[in-house]
Amino acid sequence: MNEAHNPTEAETAATADAMAGRALVEARIALCTPEEQAAFWEAVGRCFGGGKPPDMQTVD
Repeated sequence: MNEAHNPTEAETAATADAMAGRALVEARIALCTPEEQAAFWEAVGRCFGGGKPPDMQTVD
């Protein structure tokens, strides 16, 4: 019996839909004030137990 393949987070992030969605989020964040960006990342941290992904640290 074959087991279903569960993609890794990296595999999922590499899909065209994920990349397009990330580009939209990054574009919207870039339009926010520094205070709005900080509030966004604080909310992400509360909801998902993390903060800004390491490769997005320069978005400030």
